[in-house]
Amino acid sequence: MAPMQRHAAAPKPDRRPERSRKALVGALIELILERGYETLTAEDVAERADVGRSTLYAHFGGLGGVLREALTGPSSGLAELVDGEAAPARLAPLLDHFKQQRRRNAAFFKAPLRAQWVRRLADLIEPRLKALARRQGRPPSPLGWSFVATQVAESQLSLVANWLTTWAAIPPETVAAALIATTRTMIDGLLPTGAG
Repeated sequence: MAPMQRHAAAPKPDRRPERSRKALVGALIELILERGYETLTAEDVAERADVGRSTLYAHFGGLGGVLREALTGPSSGLAELVDGEAAPARLAPLLDHFKQQRRRNAAFFKAPLRAQWVRRLADLIEPRLKALARRQGRPPSPLGWSFVATQVAESQLSLVANWLTTWAAIPPETVAAALIATTRTMIDGLLPTGAG
């Protein structure tokens, strides 16, 4: 009888990089909510996350990269409006979160963070616009993809910011429906129709 062979257990994946990334993003958000963004340094964020500054640079390239990652989550749902079969019920939980946290998260809707958010959202919207235009047989926009994506992003964040600051009594589902309609209308107005 052959001796039993022992199989070495597969090495466990190293979860430290993901934990470091999450800690850095969380630390950045906490510090923005406490002190604002303008005065923050990479060292402040790394210290709050309890990681070395070199870890921040290795994962994100700098403070801007951490901010970009922090803005990706809330931007993704809005970017999906460009080409998705979005329904107000799917977008409403994100809007409700914005509404519940509106006083705490107001800094994200004001300068200088709002401009960063518009840029991140536009970066997520642009490839979706290109894919949508290809599927629909539309030619490239004479305005340029980046311009159109930025206009759509600005419009979406303006609608949400105005709702949060002056009309928060309107239900999130109603705002979601308005976001879907205005996003589609903007795209139809800014992208040429037909071939060539």
